[in-house]
Amino acid sequence: MDVHFLRQNETVEDFYNRCNNLSNFDCSEEELLWWIMGSRRLPLKEIIPISIVLVVIFLTGVIGNVCLCVVIIRNPGLHTATNYYLFSLAVSDLLLLSFVIDDAYHAQYKLKFYVYDTLERNDKI
Repeated sequence: MDVHFLRQNETVEDFYNRCNNLSNFDCSEEELLWWIMGSRRLPLKEIIPISIVLVVIFLTGVIGNVCLCVVIIRNPGLHTATNYYLFSLAVSDLLLLSFVIDDAYHAQYKLKFYVYDTLERNDKI
């Protein structure tokens, strides 16, 4: 448990009571959000496997789709309507990989509070 909100000589149980007791509520907005929603970032032991999986998906997708495009372009016997359709799917898959994997990778660092931060910024405008 992340304990950076604990005050001096305060236990986790004291923090829980301070933020859950409505008659004696003594919690900042940030502390309350942390208590309800959890930490803003995933722990490193979860970020590393997610990053490895995303890199493997990206490399496999790029290599496979580029190979497919090269094979279809270089072999005149493969210039059929079906293969043109596969070629267009491979190109769209490359575009999807280039944009979505990047978003997925960056989303793991702003996992829980992204929507709240966006709404808060729009409120102040």
